[in-house]
Amino acid sequence: MERELTPREKMILGYIVQEFITTAIPVGSRYLVKKYNLGLSPATVRNVMADLEDMGYLWHPHTSAGRIPTDKGYRFYVDNLLEIKDLSPAEKEAINSVVQGKEELEEILKDISKLIGKISKQLSIASTPQINDAILTKLDIISISDTKLLVVISLKSGLVRTIVLEVSSEISRDKLDFVRAVLNERLSCLTLRQIKETFIERIRDVESELGGIINVFIRSADKLFYDFYDVVDRLHIGGVPEVLDHPEFKSPEKIRDIMELVENEDEIIKVFQMLRTSAMESDKVIVSIGEENPEDKFKNYSLVASEYRIGGVSGVIGVIGPKRMNYSRVISIINYTCKALSGTTDSSLTGID
Repeated sequence: MERELTPREKMILGYIVQEFITTAIPVGSRYLVKKYNLGLSPATVRNVMADLEDMGYLWHPHTSAGRIPTDKGYRFYVDNLLEIKDLSPAEKEAINSVVQGKEELEEILKDISKLIGKISKQLSIASTPQINDAILTKLDIISISDTKLLVVISLKSGLVRTIVLEVSSEISRDKLDFVRAVLNERLSCLTLRQIKETFIERIRDVESELGGIINVFIRSADKLFYDFYDVVDRLHIGGVPEVLDHPEFKSPEKIRDIMELVENEDEIIKVFQMLRTSAMESDKVIVSIGEENPEDKFKNYSLVASEYRIGGVSGVIGVIGPKRMNYSRVISIINYTCKALSGTTDSSLTGID
């Protein structure tokens, strides 16, 4: 079992992580002694740094005498040394204005991903929520031709889904109104999961009365009420220009790597869904660093994510960026944004995992 770090080791490790996050330059002993007035000789600090390197918290490039944090060093810093600071009133207001400025959740997520990318300087991710447990508020049926109906499904979360159904012949307005009234009476305030599982039973007694039109809905129930998030996983991605400003992405190879990551939404969805599961279980902001990430393409990055809940549905807000990210600031941004989306913003901060 590895020994616990001494207070001096914790102090020096914390300073090294903070300096490397700020400068992206390996940190040397003389620099630490001078900047932080440690009251220690550079030789003593070098010995501590060597011990931290032996324990796997630091490493040093061959061309430099300075040290930089390893994944293990970042993890210790995040778990034990990090001081999470609140966002400024202006930043909170910017987030709130996006969340409260639009009614459609898709528009909110699109704009919030851009804002998070801008203020965090990281690649930002906002996922469309899972809607199996979303509650139906209203169903509309609109005739758009003799053989086509537009069905508009409105959910409590603010999501609106439209589907075109084919019918064999024109249906009168009166009959469409009657079908709509029956469906709204029997399906409103139920979740999509409940509707899909019990749809036939709920309308069986009017099947003969409504004839072919209701059979169209019976045949199309899976199409109408499926969890389209599971089938068409969608992400809103922001912060591409901002993340490319980091020194980690100065080489063409590194730029290509991050752009390939942006273009591969399936990989991002897979990883963030794993983080979302952890966030749901712990009710905390999740930080996953380098080798902790389950997919090889993410092992050069850190991911920070949390779950938001709105109108009975949930999704994930997060960022992808260099391991040398400002974790305190990023965690504050993600935490506040998820609270704003969930309608539970206050001055307190949740913990982290």
